[in-house]
Amino acid sequence: DASVSVIDVASQQIIATVPVGNRPWGLAVTPDDSHVYVANGRSNSVSVIHAETRQITATIPVGDAPWGVVIH
Repeated sequence: DASVSVIDVASQQIIATVPVGNRPWGLAVTPDDSHVYVANGRSNSVSVIHAETRQITATIPVGDAPWGVVIH
């Protein structure tokens, strides 16, 4: 498995890591900054992370090797 790092931009330090599926290749943030969607290329899934709690709220199965995520 792999993870997504949460970075404090002021200090440029990693402040947390969130475990996600294998090979997280792309991500997108919702317009209200409440969730982050991560495409897990080798897991054929998308992880949904609650931005404030840094917890996975859902894992969505998708097609083969997703590379990115777009939020409309």
